Amino acid sequence: MRTNSLGQLSHLRLNNLYPLYALADKVVNKVLSLPSDLACMVNSTDWVERSILLPQYQQRLERHIQQLPTLDAEESAIVNQLADEGICITSLDALSIPSSQQLLKAARPITNELARLSRAPTHAGKHTLMATANQLTENPEILTWGLSERILKIVECYLGLPVGYGGLSFYYSVADGRDAGPRLWHRDKEDWRMIKVAVYLNDVDESSGPYQCVKSAINNLLVATLPKYQRLTHIEMQHLLSNSSTDWLISCVGKAGTVIFTDTARCYHRGKPPIQTDRSAIFFHYFSRFPKNPFYCDRSPLSSQQIVEFDRQLPPHLQGYITWRDRYPGIGRYITKNYMRVDN
Repeated sequence: MRTNSLGQLSHLRLNNLYPLYALADKVVNKVLSLPSDLACMVNSTDWVERSILLPQYQQRLERHIQQLPTLDAEESAIVNQLADEGICITSLDALSIPSSQQLLKAARPITNELARLSRAPTHAGKHTLMATANQLTENPEILTWGLSERILKIVECYLGLPVGYGGLSFYYSVADGRDAGPRLWHRDKEDWRMIKVAVYLNDVDESSGPYQCVKSAINNLLVATLPKYQRLTHIEMQHLLSNSSTDWLISCVGKAGTVIFTDTARCYHRGKPPIQTDRSAIFFHYFSRFPKNPFYCDRSPLSSQQIVEFDRQLPPHLQGYITWRDRYPGIGRYITKNYMRVDN
């Protein structure tokens, strides 16, 4: 009896200390992220963008246009819809990528483990849990799916440049209704154009946190008027648009196996807060090998050494996609990565 009481007391103390550890971790990450935040601020000034970065970007586009891969009709349709609307919804079945079943099989136990952890007292208050580096390296089928030939062709033709693969984020979003983290409306900072490919691992309806983005015409207005990379709550967005309906957004509901291609640098987007059912999804990250803000591209939970080891195990024609930063030109290669995480 005494042993149980001591165990409960120890557990209670750990639970009380967890918010302090989380706060300290956030402060440390914020300090470590100061160089990248400062560099992004410089890169985002009108003069630097217009006079230096944009001309370089346009020259690279012109040099690479003759080297773009040839697409079939289905792949071209995805690229065209991305160009027109910034988003395209499809499915694993429609993409017909041979390794998709291995992806789902490898993801299932990770989803189950994250679901278990989400109910543990030590994770109370966390709106989003993420797969760890160990979970991903023990299931290389997940990372490798992101290097499927069809995916890379679509991404390269949309970007117009050689592809950098940023790995993935495996999110488990808890049905708590909180408007925080990736559930705020925002645009990503990595590049001029970028692609995230989301794969739903469970059925997602309006109550279980669908991915959402602003429709193209409204999005163009927001980009032109809002401060760069400003984040907004849903209520703030509704107030800004003077519109309490949802006719200005696209809400991506779908069955398990739904796949969403979206340009998250161009489009204001969010994960709608789940309120009834938790959501499990994988987001694969892509940008050019010369991204505007390379220090924001290192979002993978894998360490630098783990990334190098994974790259070495790939077939020769797939090597270099995930280690793109080793060949990044200029000072951006040496600015330390941003450490702020999605669950902050």
